[in-house]
Amino acid sequence: MKILFSIILNALILYIIVILLWENTKEWISAWVTLWCWESCSPNSIEAWKTFLIWWIILWLINILVKPILKILSFPLYILSLGLIWIVINAIILWLLTYVLNDILQIPWVWYTINSWVNFIIAVAIFTILNMFYSLLFFKK
Repeated sequence: MKILFSIILNALILYIIVILLWENTKEWISAWVTLWCWESCSPNSIEAWKTFLIWWIILWLINILVKPILKILSFPLYILSLGLIWIVINAIILWLLTYVLNDILQIPWVWYTINSWVNFIIAVAIFTILNMFYSLLFFKK
């Protein structure tokens, strides 16, 4: 149940980032996320939700497989930076999501791009803040 809840919360976080950084043109959504569509394209379209679902599953797998290793390796830096290293870890996670979707999987009509460093920094900041917020609220032991 905790895994499903984590997937749903990460899905909502990615959706919030898309909504906040969304820019609409006639045939594609482009801000920090690129989603090519056959017909009308908006973050609430069926095609967009299919793409979001794939993103969320890949992000969940990266969080399960890679994030614990990064946390262990960065623990000394966590102490030295007073926790600010988590921003770098989240940046690595978002970059891995881009790499896995675009270069490894290459699913037709499903890819993820970050158009500029400014959008990347904003996306990482939003991702980090919302991840910390939901971790504090829902996963206290």
